Amino acid sequence: METGHKVGFRLGGRHTKLLVTVLLASLFQTTALSLPAVYAQSASTTTELTRQTSFNIPAGSLSAALMQIGQQASVRLSVNAKNIKGIRIAGFKAVMATQDALDMLLDGTGLIYEIDPSGIIIISRFQDAISVDSDDASLLPVIVTASSGDPVGWQGAPEWVYETPRAVSVIGREEIKNSNARTAADLFAGVPGVTVADNPQDPGISINIRGLQDQNRVNVMIDGARQNFQKAGHDETGRFYVDPAFVRQIEIEKSAISGVGGAGAMGGVVNFRTIEAKDLIKPDRSYGVEGKLAAGTNAYNFNGNLAAGIKLTDNVSFAAGISKKNLGKYQAGNNGSLEFSKTGQPVVFTGSETLSWLTKLNIDLNDDHTLVLGALGFHDAFTNSTIGGDFRNESDITNITGTATYTWQPDDSWFDLEAKLWANRTHNDQYRLPRTSKGGGFDNDFALNSLGGSLQNTSQFDLSALSISWNYGIEAFKDVGKSKSKPDVSTVDLDSLWIGADPSGERNVYSAFNQLAFSYKDLVELNFGLRYDQFNLKGTPKTVEYDLSGNTSVVGQNISNSGNRFSPTFALAITPLDGLQFFGRYSEGYRIPTVMETFLGGEHTGGGLPYLPNGALRPELAKTWEGGLNIQLDDQFIENDTLRLKFSYFNRKVENYVALANVAGATLDLGSFELQIPYYQYGNLYERINTQGFELEAFYDAGSFFAGVAYNRSYIDLPNAFTFDSPYTEHGEAADRVILLNVAPKSKLSANGGLRFLDERLTLGGRIIYVEPDGQFGFFSGGYKTDVYTVVDLYGSYEFNENATLRVDVNNLGDVAYVDALTAGEFPSPGRTVTAALNFTF
Repeated sequence: METGHKVGFRLGGRHTKLLVTVLLASLFQTTALSLPAVYAQSASTTTELTRQTSFNIPAGSLSAALMQIGQQASVRLSVNAKNIKGIRIAGFKAVMATQDALDMLLDGTGLIYEIDPSGIIIISRFQDAISVDSDDASLLPVIVTASSGDPVGWQGAPEWVYETPRAVSVIGREEIKNSNARTAADLFAGVPGVTVADNPQDPGISINIRGLQDQNRVNVMIDGARQNFQKAGHDETGRFYVDPAFVRQIEIEKSAISGVGGAGAMGGVVNFRTIEAKDLIKPDRSYGVEGKLAAGTNAYNFNGNLAAGIKLTDNVSFAAGISKKNLGKYQAGNNGSLEFSKTGQPVVFTGSETLSWLTKLNIDLNDDHTLVLGALGFHDAFTNSTIGGDFRNESDITNITGTATYTWQPDDSWFDLEAKLWANRTHNDQYRLPRTSKGGGFDNDFALNSLGGSLQNTSQFDLSALSISWNYGIEAFKDVGKSKSKPDVSTVDLDSLWIGADPSGERNVYSAFNQLAFSYKDLVELNFGLRYDQFNLKGTPKTVEYDLSGNTSVVGQNISNSGNRFSPTFALAITPLDGLQFFGRYSEGYRIPTVMETFLGGEHTGGGLPYLPNGALRPELAKTWEGGLNIQLDDQFIENDTLRLKFSYFNRKVENYVALANVAGATLDLGSFELQIPYYQYGNLYERINTQGFELEAFYDAGSFFAGVAYNRSYIDLPNAFTFDSPYTEHGEAADRVILLNVAPKSKLSANGGLRFLDERLTLGGRIIYVEPDGQFGFFSGGYKTDVYTVVDLYGSYEFNENATLRVDVNNLGDVAYVDALTAGEFPSPGRTVTAALNFTF
């Protein structure tokens, strides 16, 4: 701990230099963000200060320790971020009064604390403290809340990211607010090991982590509610719809986990956490409003949102927001070459109109119990087609998510309980314009309804010199797929056309888990996890059968599948020096087949390419080893500077990978020749898919300037050919064609740096992104040829006051013609685009 003035006395008053305030209270572990009940009078806070509380404060940053004090003692604290930057503490565990815990933490730092009339505990430098009785309005503190600790790392990552012994990344609230993103895909450009498959004609995205994507291999959630929608086509199948306007933080786990969210997934977990009233309301106010107005060139027509929060009572708060985005048909870059389209020309059907909304109700039932009810809606209308505008589909997408979260955090280290219920409905109402093939136009209705819940508790206790944390619980969810089609031509046989590519069916998943963490004197930490997954699928898909003359008949089948497995995790972390941590981890992930993979049936639109269901699919299994280090350094080169770094290496083997391929089909006798009609079906590949690589993210901030870098390199081992297993092939028979396997880029580099002027109100910076795509695998891989590309962006922002900031971005400064990795080669990315945005609060 740094040396300085002795603390331990209490002053009344306000102080003048409180420019950035962190609201620290009732955080759920390190990632949950619920506030404790609001205490209106300082007398109530004084009572809390004298109450005996069981504290468990780990060694680390003072910022993180104050967050733990706020959570464990249910008090509200605010502090100027600059005043605690770079201060480290040794940590302690004891039962004591909150005031004694604060004295212990602040001893020797030159900081004191005081209680203002609203009951907030304000921490300040001794020389900055003033009398609470002052009537000078100019001395009132400017308070800006931060939802999960100071953003100290890459892309606004909070401190806990660099204290977590595994591969995890976070995109913080300020990073999201400052991004004039066309879609949520743009937010992930700087995340190492993560790539987004982004069809520019569809606002939905598919997140690829270390080469795994689609079919729920990566569990994507909004506030813990799964987004499981799948839609078959010639590109990515898993499409997730969210507006970044209401996202306060994105948390990314890069491998299988044993806790909530890990059921049935093996490639990682991505959780989009949305805003609450506390993110909008300043501690000295009863309401708050936050908004954004943005527009730009290259068909970035309008992007605006408005959110408001209000305290209805001391214990009840409510937030609501609305967002509107209008994007037109953008132009590709001029400089470079494109294989499938023209440079500098508009890219067909890349426009869309998005309307989103959010409501959230927070209820502090009492000191220990909270209830949060939330709903989020997304609607978009768009058209997709080939690059020539042929074969048009007009889609109307609606995505509705609802959550109910109850937490119980008593003054007892054995209980830290959370219960959650959630529901999600993603609905695509699509009209497929008439083709030259049979059937004319179609109204297609694709929907997936998901319902789930979880119950977990964390108990903390000591056993001799060991500190033990035990997290245990259950989770379950159900997916129900509903699809139907209505042709323009009433004589068309629906059963032989668009009935199966997004099939109907039901999937149920049940899971239980335990995680034990043993910590010895903040030096060594051991983690053991065990998850049990069980599933069943059932449905009645329809298949098309041919006789020798080519006549077809439709047969319904009752298909079911079930299975279960125990999946372990193990991790070891060693912290030999304060701010330096080494870690290693082993995990197994069990990926359960989806409704689409199991019940695929019918024919491709237009006929002639029949699909088959597969009730014998085996779940995929991923086994991952990883190791790495975390670095937290403060005041190393100049006063108050910070350096945060995370590095990880991984080696992963996937067994029973599920892929779409053609299998043995009907042979038709047409007289002078025979015609082989292949069936297309999802099946397991016998060969393992091996991937290894490393990831780095580092960020240095010296106040007047900053610089950061993220880089990843991956190596995938694919056999020259695959053997395919399904009920319609003999064991080990070679598949004629695997349709497509997504292969992550070989490497990706993102570097960001800038300067701050005028007391850090003016920021000027730039970013460079370099991507080296890898070749895709399968029959469709020729359509995904993309070249190495480098894109440079410039940006600047000016903070007029604490309530208004102007941001200007120049994206793709060089007007480079390129195609994003994992995107169909005929759809290039936007050329040079200039945007301006005004972010405001009041």
